[in-house]
Amino acid sequence: MKFMIHAEDLTKSYRGTRVLDRFTLYVAPGTVCGLLGPNGAGKTTAVRILATLIQADSGSARIAGCDLATESDL
Repeated sequence: MKFMIHAEDLTKSYRGTRVLDRFTLYVAPGTVCGLLGPNGAGKTTAVRILATLIQADSGSARIAGCDLATESDL
């Protein structure tokens, strides 16, 4: 496993408005990562996808080697 978090091109839209557009993030094991950005940048949406609270419309994400699209409880 090269990355603890491996997210590529995540997108999410609500009611036709894209709130997350091709979000990509790689986090190595043992590191601390923070998300910074202005209001409306998609930080909360990205974290909710990575926490499996919501599903992305497209893209892929793996945490500790588990594919969030096929191995989550959503």
